[in-house]
Amino acid sequence: MKRAYKFFLLLYPREHRNQFSDEMTRVFEEASAERRAQGWARYVRFVFAEMNGLVTGAAGAWLGRQPASQVDGASPSGLPQELAEAQQRVDANIAAMVHAIANHQFEKARVHSHEERQARENLRLLRQKYGISD
Repeated sequence: MKRAYKFFLLLYPREHRNQFSDEMTRVFEEASAERRAQGWARYVRFVFAEMNGLVTGAAGAWLGRQPASQVDGASPSGLPQELAEAQQRVDANIAAMVHAIANHQFEKARVHSHEERQARENLRLLRQKYGISD
């Protein structure tokens, strides 16, 4: 199943894959193991939901891409690209955590909560680096 998941990750833009694919694969493997332990039916539903999420997520990633002319290191908001990407990671983890809670996937929500704390700390350090207050 890991091969199929990695294949679906190819639908995402290269920049997105480079930034998030390792983390996405790790979280998928952990959640997949949990679902397998809960029985075949739950595992199959989980896999279909995850593959559907990959396809819709890839579409969103392509639609949200920055224009090629914007490669000067600044985001649309004028913030350094590194800082904008760190904020996107925090936002993505929060959205994933909310989605997991809404679907009663509490173990997955805990994983996203932990990742969100790490991403938020990284964002804090980057803001400090660039002299930008919260």
